[in-house]
Amino acid sequence: MAKVKGTLLIDYVRLIKTNKDKNWKQYFTEEDSKVVFGSVLSTFWYPIEIFEHLGKAVFKEIAQGKLELARLWGRFVIEDQGNRYYPSLIRFNDPLGSLERIRDFIQQWFQFDDPGFQAVEIVHEAKNRLKMIIRDDHPYDFFEAFVHQLAGEFERMVELNGGKEVEVKITEHDYTATQPSATIMVSWK
Repeated sequence: MAKVKGTLLIDYVRLIKTNKDKNWKQYFTEEDSKVVFGSVLSTFWYPIEIFEHLGKAVFKEIAQGKLELARLWGRFVIEDQGNRYYPSLIRFNDPLGSLERIRDFIQQWFQFDDPGFQAVEIVHEAKNRLKMIIRDDHPYDFFEAFVHQLAGEFERMVELNGGKEVEVKITEHDYTATQPSATIMVSWK
């Protein structure tokens, strides 16, 4: 069974708990609700479905289904995660190194059914331009929004590491495939 590290749930849970006026339970199973309305441990492993359900709920209720808000969330959450748990992601004045580290962190934050599955592949296109290929091992409703969130994360990481005139574009995608994927081009000066 695929799993996700609790660290990736904490900001979603915090947002859900502070927006009590929303009908959150419509998105959650009974097991999800126990996690969301209980406590999330950053180092504990949770079923991947909880991450997907929380992401979809926040995207629908807070972002109102707007992909540009998922991207803004990504900008916020990566800086928050970096400041709280992973300072090596955002504070080394090395845009390329930060993107390589996020690839490695993603592999550490998720446990896929196939231990050899690579969620992120980096292809170096030029000195300050690369292609980030994002994959998942199964389809789910939140994948497109998650890709936009990652685009925001990549953009903010490059900025926090000294990159100027950052451009991040989703150039290819197959959001509904058996193994969905997207290509994000990242460049900076």
